[in-house]
Amino acid sequence: MRCIGLHGCVHFIPPIAIRIEKDEGNYILYWKMTNGVGGYEPGDLVLSKMRKIDESIWNEFIALLNLAGFWDMPTNEKGLLGLDGSQWILEGKISKNYHVVDRWTPSSKSSFYKCCDFLLQQTDLSISGNNKY
Repeated sequence: MRCIGLHGCVHFIPPIAIRIEKDEGNYILYWKMTNGVGGYEPGDLVLSKMRKIDESIWNEFIALLNLAGFWDMPTNEKGLLGLDGSQWILEGKISKNYHVVDRWTPSSKSSFYKCCDFLLQQTDLSISGNNKY
C-alpha cells in the first residue's frame, strides 16, 4: 500500500488532514477537519469524508510529489518559523519506507506547495487563496 498524507495548520483556521492512498488498484482520498484553531488547541473532529478517485488523479499527484523531490527533501528547514503563517506537513509511506517533510508557510511558487495544494483541491474544503499561506 502507498499512502501519502498532508496535515495543515494555519493560524486561526481549523486544522485539516488529507490522505491519499493506493491499495490493490483502488485509489481513495480522505480528509478531516477539527473545530480547533491552528496554532492553538486542535479541537474536536467535525468533518470526516472520503471518496474514490481515478488513477489519473493519483498519477498526477505522484508526478507532483516527484517534481518536488519529496523523498529527498530534508524533514525540516532550520530557522524558518514565525508568529503568523501556516505549518504544512506531508508524510509518505511506501512499503517500509517512511518520510516526512514539515514546512512553515511554504512559497506558493514552490513544488512542495503545489503538491500539497493539489491534495487540497481534490477535497470539497473551501479555503480561499488568501488563507493558504
